[in-house]
Amino acid sequence: MAKIATDDELARIVTAIVADAPNQNEPRYRMFLDTIAEAIGAYHGVTIGSVMTPEEDLPQWSVAFRATVDTADDGGPFALIDTDLEVREWLAEGRSETEKTR
Repeated sequence: MAKIATDDELARIVTAIVADAPNQNEPRYRMFLDTIAEAIGAYHGVTIGSVMTPEEDLPQWSVAFRATVDTADDGGPFALIDTDLEVREWLAEGRSETEKTR
């Protein structure tokens, strides 16, 4: 018999895993975060890539989100992160790269 989870319950599980991460260098945890980033990217029309994390930020995990032609015009939830990069610049760069590959 299976346990059935709602979207709210899944959100709580994901939040608990991230909040309680015992060791951010654990490969299973990093693979979990990579999978979550892929799902977020697919949902919001962005691509993901890796980040060279500066030594002083280790063991922090990071992911690069790149805009595509399918990314929301207002940047969606990505407008609220890494505010050093203007949303319009991020969109323009990502969309021009997407156009080149089509």
